[in-house]
Amino acid sequence: MNDARPWTRLIARGVSITACALALAACRGDLDVDIQTSVGTRAHHEDPRAHLGDIRTVAQALFSRAAAPVTATAAPAGPARPPTSNTDLADLALAIRKGAIDEVGGPARRIAASPVALWPEIRAALVVPRRSPKGDYRSLLAAIGGDVPNRYGHFDLSWKKAHGFTVKRSEDWFEDLLVLPRTKLSPVLAPVYRDCVLQTALLRAAAEIGKNPGVSSQVIDVLLEVAFLHEGTFRDEVARTIHAVGDEAVASLWRATILNDDPDEEAQRRAEFAAIALDRMDRWIPERAEAALRSEPRRLADLLDVWGEARNGNAAATMLAHVDSRVPRLRAAARAAFSGLVEGPLPKTISRRVRLLGGGTGQAQAFLNYRQRAAIAVREALARSQPSAIEQPCEPLPDAPPDPRCEGQPSRHAAALFAVLDARRQAESTAAIDAAVSSANSETTLGELDRLLAERPELGDEPRVAAAYRHGAAQALVDGDALRGAALSRKAAVLLSASDPTAAETLRLQALLAEADSGAVPAWGRQMLLRTAEQLRPDSPQVAAAIAASPPTVFGSTHPLPTDRLALGCGCVVLAFACIGGVTRRRTLG
Repeated sequence: MNDARPWTRLIARGVSITACALALAACRGDLDVDIQTSVGTRAHHEDPRAHLGDIRTVAQALFSRAAAPVTATAAPAGPARPPTSNTDLADLALAIRKGAIDEVGGPARRIAASPVALWPEIRAALVVPRRSPKGDYRSLLAAIGGDVPNRYGHFDLSWKKAHGFTVKRSEDWFEDLLVLPRTKLSPVLAPVYRDCVLQTALLRAAAEIGKNPGVSSQVIDVLLEVAFLHEGTFRDEVARTIHAVGDEAVASLWRATILNDDPDEEAQRRAEFAAIALDRMDRWIPERAEAALRSEPRRLADLLDVWGEARNGNAAATMLAHVDSRVPRLRAAARAAFSGLVEGPLPKTISRRVRLLGGGTGQAQAFLNYRQRAAIAVREALARSQPSAIEQPCEPLPDAPPDPRCEGQPSRHAAALFAVLDARRQAESTAAIDAAVSSANSETTLGELDRLLAERPELGDEPRVAAAYRHGAAQALVDGDALRGAALSRKAAVLLSASDPTAAETLRLQALLAEADSGAVPAWGRQMLLRTAEQLRPDSPQVAAAIAASPPTVFGSTHPLPTDRLALGCGCVVLAFACIGGVTRRRTLG
């Protein structure tokens, strides 16, 4: 370039000379390089005594480092890279079992970060049988304070710590195993150590995967199974894994506590462990579980379903607290669960022997069954809402056949309560809609309806709501506000999709045409909208007229560029830039 500055040309020449020198150096066969590194002054380096002192200092540092116990290095800060396939997961597991024992931390942390897609492989690896005896695992885990249950299922370290003894008890086996000094690991227990690292990494992965609602129930079922494998070696760590899953595991744990009339030993053992896990999470008492899940309607609805399935009479009052919920899913779950308590066959009554005042003995009911608890709860709720709907108490006579009228009283009370709540909600909804549509300002009416639908989605079934949105859409189109008219048309279409599909389709077509004619979309956007409208109603004259009114170039080609032409064009662009860069470089260096 003729007008380049002198210093620019000087730098370019220097770069060229340096590049040539490096190229010539690379062409030589051998390079003899003598590098001497010293610390301190030249006199210090040439002094033999100072040189001997430096050697002694370095030797002492090396020997002290060699004598220090070797521990597993901690993983670098930041999240571990998770495995992406079952082959990747298998390679990581093999690296833990066969690789260098000082380098198992990296593969273990990657397995612990496994995604939900690898849950089938994680599940299969968790239940793999073990060959080493339980005593070897107990000996290894004793080095980190791992609490392994004895043959009676009791945890010695937990008992001692709860009773004031000073003992070491690990609360995180995964991290404690990774930092275990190798001096405490005998060669005989090395395979057991590797298996413990792999198992705890899999449990940590299960804790994160279990937070996914799609597989949470499967994860809890597998964890309840793993808790009793190999004589319950990992039961303490499994309990912490379940606790790490959090509230997503509550419904599945409650379902595990449901037993049939003649449960086997394994089912009863799993039910007891699930109940203990719920108690540790403070979710065993229904009122506390409801208070913890109150802000999560989906989880609370799942829990109500399980309570209804289990016929949990202790949760009767909690169920009734949500039979008038504004969330439709939660309201339906609460009503179905409570209906299961007051309907169906009579529950079994458990009796016990009591001593009478006169010295004799007799039989008395041991505790209230779920039907009696539900009857008390619904009577109290009906007394607060509609006292006039309460029937007279109906007490069955002793040693008398069951009275169908008395048996059906809790069900009739529940139906009366639901009817009262429905009528009150309907009245409130009608009043709210009346107040919204009575406004003379259309903007105010639609804003109030938006707020009501956000709070009560069931109000969308009211015909006046959809009619208000249709009227607002028509008014916006008359006023020339095409985008607002399209938005309101789509809202009305959603509200009418179930009751009047034809009208909903007409409103969607109206929205597409309005957006296409709004002028706020580019030509290709208009093309997409009109083609969608044509697919929705191919015989519509409005759509045909809109397409005919469009520029011919818009609808001239609807196919994408061929792949070979696109590749050729990209190659030409790259070649052109390369040529331009070469010309520019030659001008600059010249």
